[in-house]
Amino acid sequence: MQTVEGAMTDGLEATRDAIVDALPAWQVLVVQHNELVARRMGVSASDLQCLFVLSRHGASTPGRIAAEIGLTTGSASRMVERLLVAGLVARTPDPDDRRRVVVTARREALERVGELYGPLNARLRALLADLSPAALEGMLGFVRAAEGATAQALRDRASDA
Repeated sequence: MQTVEGAMTDGLEATRDAIVDALPAWQVLVVQHNELVARRMGVSASDLQCLFVLSRHGASTPGRIAAEIGLTTGSASRMVERLLVAGLVARTPDPDDRRRVVVTARREALERVGELYGPLNARLRALLADLSPAALEGMLGFVRAAEGATAQALRDRASDA
């Protein structure tokens, strides 16, 4: 016979499993949404990732961008060139090392990305509106930890290759 505590543990484990099982479907939809935003911007999905990195970290070198989104430095340099031609980024000499360049997203590009993500972000905020502060803190902790776990899994896979 199972104890109440054991039943609660089984219930929590089942809930954890259900959450982990539900994530891939959401991830697929997020990828599809990102691809749609990229198409509307006239760029590739990796180009959009570059704009995200620049919006998050500010001016960056092509090498840092490459590391952040999992590209070779050569691929990142070609991507920066495409974004430069499209008028979405600016490239300037690094003030600390004139041999390097830094890439900055143009304000207009980030505003356009923000407009394209706006409807989804509004829906997500509406979903969060009814949650308690404790639930929100728990979700934030999970999302940050999940980002770290996923980044580690990518690093592990890269070292296996």
